[in-house]
Amino acid sequence: MTQKPASIYPDLQQELTPTSSGSTICSYSCLKGEEDPIAVLIHGYPQSAYMWRYLIPELMPLASLFVPELPGYGVSSLPSTGQHSKRAVGGAILEALASVFNVQSSTDGARNIILIGHDRGARIAHRLAVDNAGAPHLKINSVVLIDIVPTKVQWEAFANPQACAAYFHWPFLANVDQAAKMIQAYGGDQWCRDLIQRGQGSSPEGQASFAAAGAHDVYAANFKQRDAIVGSCEDYQCGSVQEVNEQSEDNERGRKINVPTLVVFSDEKLGTMHDVASSWKDWIAEGVHYQATGIGGNKGHYLPEEAPEQISHLVLQWMQTGSVE
Repeated sequence: MTQKPASIYPDLQQELTPTSSGSTICSYSCLKGEEDPIAVLIHGYPQSAYMWRYLIPELMPLASLFVPELPGYGVSSLPSTGQHSKRAVGGAILEALASVFNVQSSTDGARNIILIGHDRGARIAHRLAVDNAGAPHLKINSVVLIDIVPTKVQWEAFANPQACAAYFHWPFLANVDQAAKMIQAYGGDQWCRDLIQRGQGSSPEGQASFAAAGAHDVYAANFKQRDAIVGSCEDYQCGSVQEVNEQSEDNERGRKINVPTLVVFSDEKLGTMHDVASSWKDWIAEGVHYQATGIGGNKGHYLPEEAPEQISHLVLQWMQTGSVE
């Protein structure tokens, strides 16, 4: 059984929620009025829910919050089947959300949610936004995807040797048995710190903001656990085959994101490998409001921590007006 860890957000309610998948989701939440939207903040690799520490205080006056720890990343447990697809994990997160907020399918109307995801969390948000049918009592109003291109697009970019070298961990981690053994032998905490160094931008200010409040130590501690090493590798393994096939099928059937979408990316990192704004256009339904904006100033992949003021400004503007300037 998942042990309840010390809360990283004393001002939020901490819950451990069993789900029908067998996963137990650790989450942090605050409830405002039932008419307020629920902002769902989903972290990425190799981090934890602690990565939202700058954004949460800005959002608390505006919306209810639900901040889950990703299953398989050292805090929340995976579904009992070991299934790590974005659809399975996303479904478990929404089920936990419904339980924490006591949202029932019989409730008149549906609770409005805004999905805000970074890295692997953004891929979960992408999957949920395309499906947008897994929880009839929850309505996805919009999504904010931070520093990703679609999974299929990223794999196709590996034909470029520069991209393959920069994102070497994708094929490496997808080989779970070998990668998990090698990372554990190397030291999961050191591996985590090395990945952070590679992905952050060259701005000293951004690096200091990212490291503040012991963030690197929090993430490295999670990766001392074998379950976090294996679980996160399984995430990448699923992304190498199943999710690419799902996205190919989406393309064939014309299934696209059908809610307003904001994409935010690092000019220095992802923006040098992809035309990010153009990459997303074919994945969003015609007529659906879509904006993409790059963050400069030598800020890297970990934008919510390296560029917290800019991210907070964009997310607040998006939630309040449905657009960004």
